Amino acid sequence: MSAPADKASGRLWDGALNAQHVFGDLDGHRPELLGVHDAFDDGTAYRAELSARVDHPVLSDDPILQHDLRLPGSWWDDLTKARRCRQLLPTVSPYDSSTWTGRSPSSSASQPRP
Repeated sequence: MSAPADKASGRLWDGALNAQHVFGDLDGHRPELLGVHDAFDDGTAYRAELSARVDHPVLSDDPILQHDLRLPGSWWDDLTKARRCRQLLPTVSPYDSSTWTGRSPSSSASQPRP
């Protein structure tokens, strides 16, 4: 990915690296992030990420699902296990903060996002 050098931060930029630090590979249910390389040139930041190969078939070849996936029961069991693992970890999301609880969309729309 690329971004202006002064904008190379935040959830999109650091998401995969942060997820690797927090979750690891979730016992093989998430591709392990093997490496990250950042480069800067002429005011632009570039990031390359290398993840482990996933041996499971692709669920959709389109980012927008075009048909019912018909996932097996084991898929849902694995998702439940991954969610339980996530629930054991401390919250790192500013959106879970009480700062944002109870605000109506109109009152928080003018507030800068954390």
